[in-house]
Amino acid sequence: APTTSSSAAPVRPVQSRQMRGWDDAAAVIADAVETFGPFDGVLGFSQGASAAALALALVPSLRDTVRFAVLFSGFEPMDPAATAALHAARITARSMHVHGHADRMVSRERMEALARSFARPEFFFHEGGHGVPLSKEFRDALRSFALDTAGDAATTTQLATSVTDECRHRASPRVHPPLSKPRHSLAPTRFLFVNGVGPCVGISTEAVRESFGEYGDVDRVDVFDPSMARCVVTMRRVEDAIAAQAATHETCRPDLGDRRLWVRFSSDPDSTDGEPESAVKQEETWCAATRDSATLGVPGVTLIENFVTEEEEREMLACVDSDERWQRLAKRRVLHYGYAFDYGTRDARDETSPMPAFVAGLLRRASRCSAPGASESATCDQLTVNEYARGVGIAPHVDTHSAFGPTILSVSLAGRAVMEFRLPGEGGEREPRERRAIAMPPRSLLVLHGEARYRWLHYIPHRKRDAIVGEDECETREERRVSFTFRRRREGACGCEWPEACDSRGGAAQRLKDREGRGLAS
Repeated sequence: APTTSSSAAPVRPVQSRQMRGWDDAAAVIADAVETFGPFDGVLGFSQGASAAALALALVPSLRDTVRFAVLFSGFEPMDPAATAALHAARITARSMHVHGHADRMVSRERMEALARSFARPEFFFHEGGHGVPLSKEFRDALRSFALDTAGDAATTTQLATSVTDECRHRASPRVHPPLSKPRHSLAPTRFLFVNGVGPCVGISTEAVRESFGEYGDVDRVDVFDPSMARCVVTMRRVEDAIAAQAATHETCRPDLGDRRLWVRFSSDPDSTDGEPESAVKQEETWCAATRDSATLGVPGVTLIENFVTEEEEREMLACVDSDERWQRLAKRRVLHYGYAFDYGTRDARDETSPMPAFVAGLLRRASRCSAPGASESATCDQLTVNEYARGVGIAPHVDTHSAFGPTILSVSLAGRAVMEFRLPGEGGEREPRERRAIAMPPRSLLVLHGEARYRWLHYIPHRKRDAIVGEDECETREERRVSFTFRRRREGACGCEWPEACDSRGGAAQRLKDREGRGLAS
């Protein structure tokens, strides 16, 4: 987000000299690439074009997997840290930079400065201003750029010679268009999708083979697109692939040019349907959900089924569906009452529309429940409504300690979902120490208090079906789920028992906020 000056007048993004929040944004984008990627390209307009370029510069897993970038009226940021990040990254993806001769917002010089961060920029100029051209000429040019490989002809020709020479000495590597795009597999497989290396960045498949051979026998290395820095390494055994993935993911290896690797299990590169080796194996890696909070094993979680009636459900949904203030996030829609939640600061300080009429009675009912912390429900003054399409979830998080009180209430309407709880690993370990999950049926209330609210990460997995404890078949989610999350804003510092997770006392949440405040220079 661009900063504003000390005066009341806002600073236009093109004039801003400081940009903040990129550490957190990069983490969110990296998570999206891991969950939903790989992606074919990125697009952006104006400051969004600059943001798209920064995303490519700051997120190696995105930079090394996309084929192209299309940037409309983009400009090089005036923030020195942002500019340095762009200059330091060698963005090899093909880029199309679109600019209007009558653009009075972004000069051609600023646009071309941004283009210099890309190894192979292409340009399209039109007679319009600060906008997206709609002419047939542009549509044809865009279609050719995005779908054809003509723009990669020179690179492909150069690479073909080196690939051919290499194959004369060793027949196992193959260079061919993919039968289907390799897909990430949640279950371990013999196949490793490796982003960050390939012939286009001077790393031969032989070098990749030798590097991964440290962890076991390598059957072959496949390069599907010679213009992209990515490949699939096929290990002889699944056990060797597991060891190699654990040792190489998010590392910089000297034998591979010190390039940062992003390594995930992949589907079989010879598969014609692009599916992982075994869907059943994927489900086995999920955390099966219990239907009862008493057996969940997370202190402070209480599930109350049928908390609202079917008639109340219809009334609540009709109320929010008629509200015109919905905001669109990346994968879901949100709506705020009482106070607007700020996704940058993770706080809620700005007043917005008052609570709907049904809220007071609902909170009084919740306050009479026997759940720990439920007695404080009547004082909740902030409501966030989330609408999830089937298959959409939300990333693991702990609601900011300094922003909200000790109890959080969540009502699920229209559809079911599973909430997973994760206890963070010790000493910076990526893997959680414990995982627990609970099924939330429609019209249920979930209360989080104490340790569950302050210490455990909670999230909704991104998937269309869920595994349930004791049941052979997975449970399919409905097409839509709407959650109503009630919280009470906090005044003053948090005094909870878990300082390692508390932003009031320099815990993990505070480190996130500090990075947001320092911007890219952190």
